[in-house]
Amino acid sequence: MSKATTTFITGLPASSVGGPSNPRRRAVLTGTAAVAGALAAGAGAPARAAPASPDAELIALCAQLDALEREYLATDFAADYGTPADDAAEAERERIAGVQDPVVDAICASPPCTPAGAVAVARSLALWDAELLKKGGEGHCTDDRLLAALVRGLTGSAAA
Repeated sequence: MSKATTTFITGLPASSVGGPSNPRRRAVLTGTAAVAGALAAGAGAPARAAPASPDAELIALCAQLDALEREYLATDFAADYGTPADDAAEAERERIAGVQDPVVDAICASPPCTPAGAVAVARSLALWDAELLKKGGEGHCTDDRLLAALVRGLTGSAAA
């Protein structure tokens, strides 16, 4: 290989690439072999999971509450009062509410430690109280207005 070709391929002068006795080349080859060996050794090992969030359980509880609330909202609210369809829908809502209660208790017993936990609770609150975001204006109680502002800020929701 000519000096010009070696310089073009490696970017190094031919004298620095040299043969197997060249310390610079040996270091590059040794480093490359070490990296390849480490990658091969790790290829069969399972990937390590990222450390769990301190709010992982809280976020899962919020997701469970949200799923239950969507199920509740999907029941038939349009059935005529006192009809069998209304009675069935009301019984389903009562069943869902009974399942929601201990989930809400667990959420309330687990204050968020991270922004993600706070956002999960705020989203659950906004879903559960669909009117909440409308309570930000004049004429509403101060606590409702402040709570609505907090939920809007955490969830990125606009006032309804």
